[in-house]
Amino acid sequence: MKKFWMVCTALLVALAAALCACAGEEEQVKERTLRHLPSGLKYEVEWDAHRVEYTDAEGNEISLFGQLYTPKREGKFPAVILSHGFNGHYRDFPSECQRFTERGYVCYAFDFCGAQAGGESTGRTAADYTPFTMKEDLCAVIEDIGKVPCVDSTQIFLFGGSQGGFVTALTAADDEIKDRIAAIAMYFPALNIPDDWRGKPEADTPLMGYSIGASFIRSVQDLDPFAVIGNFKKDVCIVWGDQDALVARKYIDGAVEAYGADRVDLTVIPGAGHGFGGEALTTAVEKVLAFLEAHTYA
Repeated sequence: MKKFWMVCTALLVALAAALCACAGEEEQVKERTLRHLPSGLKYEVEWDAHRVEYTDAEGNEISLFGQLYTPKREGKFPAVILSHGFNGHYRDFPSECQRFTERGYVCYAFDFCGAQAGGESTGRTAADYTPFTMKEDLCAVIEDIGKVPCVDSTQIFLFGGSQGGFVTALTAADDEIKDRIAAIAMYFPALNIPDDWRGKPEADTPLMGYSIGASFIRSVQDLDPFAVIGNFKKDVCIVWGDQDALVARKYIDGAVEAYGADRVDLTVIPGAGHGFGGEALTTAVEKVLAFLEAHTYA
């Protein structure tokens, strides 16, 4: 009799384990179901000013100003955080914010603090900002946007152009951030920045209507971005124009190698330079949108 009950108990345990395994598999399948929206669906877009407040590593009280775009519908949505380039502003991605939000993404574009003339973020100056203070800003934004009621915090995407792409790549690779990011997309990421400033005098330097501070130059002197960015192990979208005079092809190829060719969706737009407009912009926006939709789950 004792042996009988031992056999029964073993069978029950095995059955329970099998049921749990099946439930786990069903849950895993459910979690991996891609979201499919009708091809012609466009949500109405709402937008409003949104500030992100935090204290940086130097003890500065930082107030980041940006625009939050939301679909005009109840529910939770994936989010895209957009990072501008050198001397850029939150206003630099109107086509991207409009198009992505129409397709069911919350978008947040903001001013990096101290990183532009006439910016609306406060707490840091041109002399103080570096790619690493920008990374602090972006980390604070990720934390804040993940708490917005209509945002699905499990599906946060990063997007950046030029210097903003450089910072996006550095941030996504951070050990404390990488698992919170679903995927990243970049226009012509300026991974050339360390090479451009390596060996240059560490002094305030006028550049393209703004300036690069000594702190910025000092911070990138010994940085090898390709040794860092591959720590992000999820998928990456890069869009680059083959007439880009600021970011050479070797830096794009270096990014593909660092991430792994199997994880990079690279689009090269013939005739496009450093900055997209017209047909090139339409191509770039739709390419990134297609990438986002291929990585967004229901």
